[in-house]
Amino acid sequence: MRPPVFEHHRRLLSALLFALLLGCGRKSGDGGGGGVVTPPPPPTPTFRCTDSSVMVDKVALKCGAPLPGNVWQIDVVIGSPTTSTDIGGFAFDLLFDPTILEYVPDSARAGAMLYQDADTPLLIARISDPGRLVVGINRTSGAAGVQGLPGAYSQIMTFSMKAVPGAQFDADPRHLAFDMNRFQALDSSAQAQPILSISFSDQLLLSVQ
Repeated sequence: MRPPVFEHHRRLLSALLFALLLGCGRKSGDGGGGGVVTPPPPPTPTFRCTDSSVMVDKVALKCGAPLPGNVWQIDVVIGSPTTSTDIGGFAFDLLFDPTILEYVPDSARAGAMLYQDADTPLLIARISDPGRLVVGINRTSGAAGVQGLPGAYSQIMTFSMKAVPGAQFDADPRHLAFDMNRFQALDSSAQAQPILSISFSDQLLLSVQ
């Protein structure tokens, strides 16, 4: 017959061993992947803009800056220095897909180019039909023409475009492009004659991915 003290120690050791085994079992179970694993959320679609360098005497669209609310500021620039030194203004239409893009009302601003010599150019930008932005910008009557120059004086104007909420689309230059049947660079004469050395080019890519 075991002494009472020995029997007490045996029971105490058995209890401690059971507790240790139970603790190890719990740790092993917690790390064994038996629970439900929540997958990470999908990436949020981002409104992106990419462009390329502009050749001399080409009017093109450039990515200006991203703005809050899925908006991009778009710059209209001319490759400089331009051949012509008598640029008085520009008239052109921009086409965009209204199912995925919106023109931000009253966002159009004249760029530094036509402000040279302290003149304040006149600018009109309005939606004539869904998906068509009509633009006219020129120096005030009587102001001499200017030359497009590298830097700030290559910027004709800026405006902003917003991605339609929920729209997702791949990069494509046709999302926002010049109407190649309706564009002109104009000299400073009273007749505002077209400047044939200046042409327009599409090279902007917008996407929401």
